[in-house]
Amino acid sequence: MSSPTLDITPLRSVAAVAHCGGVHRAAATLHLTQSTVSAHIRRLEKETGAPIVAKAGRGVRFTEHGERLLAAAERILAAHDEAVAELVAPARKTLIVATTEHGADHLIPSLSRRLGELPGGYNAQFRLGRSTYVADAVGAGAADIAVFLAAAGHPDAVGTLPLCWYAAKEFQPVEGPLPVIMFDDPCVLRAPAVAALRAVPGGTEIVAQAANLSGLYSATRAGLGVTLLPEIDGGADGIRPVDGLPVPAPVALAVSFAERVPERVRRAVRRDAAALTTS
Repeated sequence: MSSPTLDITPLRSVAAVAHCGGVHRAAATLHLTQSTVSAHIRRLEKETGAPIVAKAGRGVRFTEHGERLLAAAERILAAHDEAVAELVAPARKTLIVATTEHGADHLIPSLSRRLGELPGGYNAQFRLGRSTYVADAVGAGAADIAVFLAAAGHPDAVGTLPLCWYAAKEFQPVEGPLPVIMFDDPCVLRAPAVAALRAVPGGTEIVAQAANLSGLYSATRAGLGVTLLPEIDGGADGIRPVDGLPVPAPVALAVSFAERVPERVRRAVRRDAAALTTS
């Protein structure tokens, strides 16, 4: 003797009857005939061994047994629909990821691979920019995920990044103020740079300012002066760490999310971002 079975289609009819207030409206919503919806109800009554609905005026009411079945149906349908969305949805979901330029050559391949491996699969569309702008991308509705540098102690921090002074491989300091290259304001790195440079004997002089990381690299490789970068950027060709200068305080690497981003995606992104940090 076969075991009773609660098939999805009849369960959906029962849920529709409850939500629509009757068999007629449920049938219209499901694009079925009234007789088909009624047959679904009778089938479930046979499978579960008790009446599900009873007549109430021109409509129906759920019996005590029917109320229990309805609660179970809604749980089953929710789990079924979530599984369908994750496992057999034809289109991969796209998330817009705004990320700082710092560490992008490490972070972008890692996040692309990680998001693609998640259940259902995700495509990442990346937008690179300065941290001061990336930090506002989620709130402005321009991104689903934002990965950016922030001041230490930021509430969305996943870890800290040590900062280091860099210069061209051939750079040699000369007498007088130390030449310094910085990002344009506003910049998360500017405050720790200025604080550390106060301790430099002979003072400092800003000789160049850049709007992006590429410009900062160019000015540094040209030998114009020293610049402050997270250690994850220190592998760039043509530059080297500079010893003997005051060590600045670290900055945080932070991650924020739009409300629609699932928790499993949040955990994966935080894990990959934290892998770049020291804590």
